[in-house]
Amino acid sequence: MNQKPTPGSKKQPLVILTTTRLILRAAVEEDIPILQDLILGDSDVMRFAFSGTPMARDAAEDFIRRSFTFGESLTGMAVLTEKPAGEAIGFAGLSPCQALGADDFEIGFVLARRAWGRGIATEVGEAQLAFGFDRLKCGRLLGLVDPRNAPSIHALEKLGMRHLETMTDPRRGSRSVYVIEAAEWRRRAE
Repeated sequence: MNQKPTPGSKKQPLVILTTTRLILRAAVEEDIPILQDLILGDSDVMRFAFSGTPMARDAAEDFIRRSFTFGESLTGMAVLTEKPAGEAIGFAGLSPCQALGADDFEIGFVLARRAWGRGIATEVGEAQLAFGFDRLKCGRLLGLVDPRNAPSIHALEKLGMRHLETMTDPRRGSRSVYVIEAAEWRRRAE
């Protein structure tokens, strides 16, 4: 990682995974206002994410502190940066998910507008599947998406995920549940 430590940082954040163009790393305090401005406060980005509306600064900070990994955990949401500069372009990660009544993990990604249409969702999604199946030894992985979010549905389908059902989540509204089993992924990866 070619990033210089930010003032006040004692060490570089944990790198969870890397791809040709991307680094997924643990969050640091300095990421909170950046993520709020680029993503959580942007109505276009948030149209299909979470409750469908931008988050106020306090709500965004609370969400980041609750949902992101800041330390040594390999799961939870993390900051997605682009090489070589390490500039934040979104967030992604594997988070515990009880949507199907089991202890599953959900892959997720939310990208800033400047990252749209460049294959980044597919690239980080492939890396998350490999991470979930190879490193975490998951039996299956889920992807939950707003049924109106055609670009994200397309990315999940490109990853080999198949639609299982549509459900209503009290916090996130209607969500289409996509799934891929470890054996399906392994066959696809051969």
